[in-house]
Amino acid sequence: MSLQLSPGATSLERLETAIGRMLQKHAFQRVEAGQSDYPAGLTALLLTEDPQRNLEVLDACVILPEALKPLGDKISRRVAGAEASAPLMQQYGVARAPAVVFLRDGQYVGALNGIRDWNEYQNEVARLLDGPAQPKPIGIPVRAENTSGACA
Repeated sequence: MSLQLSPGATSLERLETAIGRMLQKHAFQRVEAGQSDYPAGLTALLLTEDPQRNLEVLDACVILPEALKPLGDKISRRVAGAEASAPLMQQYGVARAPAVVFLRDGQYVGALNGIRDWNEYQNEVARLLDGPAQPKPIGIPVRAENTSGACA
C-alpha cells in the first residue's frame, strides 16, 4: 500500500471556496470589474485579494455575512474576487483589502478596511448605513505637517 500525497488548495482556491459559501448560504452576488449597476437601497460590497498576501481576507468572508445578518433584506450583499477587486479598490479609493464598501442607491457612503472588534465593526456598519452619501476618496497620499507648518 502506498500513500499518495496531493497538494493542498491554493490560497486563491480557498478564497473561491469562501466566496462560493457567501453566494450559496448568505445571498451574496458576485461583482465583476467595471460593474457600476448596483440595486436601489443599501449595498455592502466586500473587496478581496489573494489571502496569501493577507489572511484577513478569509476572515472577512466569514465575519461580514454574520455582521449583516441583523439587517436581513434591508441590504444587498456583493462580493468581488481578487481580480475584480483591484480596479474596484482604485475606483473607491480603498488602500487595502479586505474592505467593505457601502453604497446607497449606487452612491458611495463609506468603507471599512480590515477586521475589527465585533462591537466596533457593528457600530461602524450602523454609522455608515445611517449616514449620508459621501464623496469617494481620491487616494492621494497625505503627508503629516510638523508644528512649523512644513510638511514632514
